[in-house]
Amino acid sequence: MANLKKYFLRCKRIVTFAEVMTLLMKTNKETKIVLGALFGDEGKGVCVHSLCKKALDEGKHPLVVRFCGGPQAAHTVDFNGLRHIFSSFGSGTLLNVPTLYLNTALIDPICIVNEYNVLINKGITPKFNVSDAKIITPYDVEFCRNDKKTLSDGTCGKGVYAALKRSDSGKSFSLDDNPEEILSSAVKYYNTTHCKEFDEMFLTAFYKVKNLQSEININDYSTIIYEGTQGLLLDADLGFQPFVTATNTGLQYFADHELENAEVYLVMRTYLTRHGNGFTPQQVENYNLNDESESNVYNGFQGNFKTGVFDFDLLNEAFQRHKLGNYHETKFTIFLTHLDTVKRNERFIYVKDKKLHEINCQNFSQIEKLFCDFPFVSELKFYDYFLT
Repeated sequence: MANLKKYFLRCKRIVTFAEVMTLLMKTNKETKIVLGALFGDEGKGVCVHSLCKKALDEGKHPLVVRFCGGPQAAHTVDFNGLRHIFSSFGSGTLLNVPTLYLNTALIDPICIVNEYNVLINKGITPKFNVSDAKIITPYDVEFCRNDKKTLSDGTCGKGVYAALKRSDSGKSFSLDDNPEEILSSAVKYYNTTHCKEFDEMFLTAFYKVKNLQSEININDYSTIIYEGTQGLLLDADLGFQPFVTATNTGLQYFADHELENAEVYLVMRTYLTRHGNGFTPQQVENYNLNDESESNVYNGFQGNFKTGVFDFDLLNEAFQRHKLGNYHETKFTIFLTHLDTVKRNERFIYVKDKKLHEINCQNFSQIEKLFCDFPFVSELKFYDYFLT
């Protein structure tokens, strides 16, 4: 197959997600897709990092692909004494695994530069290409942070929702466009006036990102790991309305034939999480869900980070809404994180059939049995043992 970058240039247009997947299929590459199973904040970062490490240990060449969402991601990875919360870069970056963005995802050049500098200070030089991603401007961010309905429905304050709506209206831009025209179009779209500080920050970051990014030829990589954002129940179309994100968080961007022989990792904690408006998980007295290493904290847009007991009814609802049982040629693996909570409490409390249940856990075999109710799931992996 011809060099993919040359293919992009020859087309003289943004290559669609479906075209990328078709090209991947022709090369028989491993395809792995990492999704949040419920409301996000469940461990997608450690899952992606683990898959990258496993591929590297096997002598393979992994590539992380961001295909949805934008800089609202907050995927925490600890490795070799370093901790980083990945927002604009793939969660394999601490392993020097490159990041590629597709045109179904969004970037904020200012966020990329800020995070790039943080990584550089940690001794990591990320390799990335974001040429095809949709652009978020400071005016999108400003709108999201001041629009009453957006604030009521819930926002991370990153401008993703506003930028996507603007893009869907025909005002979509990428790094291939003129940055001053991008700003002027955004100003006109929001019927506002230019802000010198916004414009200067954006222009500086825009040109820096263009200079920092590298060519990435997907043919050079044998394992393609698609890193999702947020969770199935926050999906723009299939989530719990109106408290949803702006993009699809499931498998909608993939055609059925593209999922043949793909491996999908459904990431979840041993308890529920919710950061933002809407659903509040059920709490149980004397069941300690505090995590000293928790990276999710209070912020002015999402409020407090909420936790509660695991809910199998809710998990089943997520799977049914996304019709995961209909993907017969796709391998599904449940990737369970935060087992230390079960160890610490010496029990696992959960909701099933609208009732609260509790089992004493000497080992995790009892938990494994609980997930056997989902026949389309091929395997359950406990994060603690994934690398052994």
